Amino acid sequence: GTEKVLYSFEGPKPSDGFYPNASLIDVGGTLYGTTQQGGSKYHCHFYYYPSACGTVFNITTSGVEKVLHAFGGRHGEQPAAGLTHMNGTLYGTTSGGGRYKAGIVFKMALGGRVKVLHSFGHANDGANPETSLLDVKGTLYGTTAAGGTDGYGTVYSVTADGTEKVLYSFQGGNDGAHPG
Repeated sequence: GTEKVLYSFEGPKPSDGFYPNASLIDVGGTLYGTTQQGGSKYHCHFYYYPSACGTVFNITTSGVEKVLHAFGGRHGEQPAAGLTHMNGTLYGTTSGGGRYKAGIVFKMALGGRVKVLHSFGHANDGANPETSLLDVKGTLYGTTAAGGTDGYGTVYSVTADGTEKVLYSFQGGNDGAHPG
């Protein structure tokens, strides 16, 4: 039951992230995670006060933290979910930003290079993914809190090359709404 603080985020400084809301993952003894805000010179449009758009970071078990990527604009904003590790690459989502300002799915090399795989908000493909991705035999699955045919969210799949497919659109009745 002995607790040891490994790292304290510094708050709304441009160089550091803050609000680490998601779980960490272990990749080869290094921990990886996201912060929902901070880490960038960009100002995101989601909140009532100006804030940077979130980060992906790693931290050693001895407490050395490093920001690997700072989000902003078309490259996503506000990662609310944790990361998924698949075949040496990290995958994740942001709840905002992207081409249509409704979130993205991204992949990232362990060293920090990010590529947007899919931008949400076009047609009926969903909007605002806020949960971690699930790897099932090399295909990633997730949910969006909004969008879809009725606006109540979706269940979707996305391949490692970025091909996205809506599997189900929530209707807001007995099947539920806004999975998050």
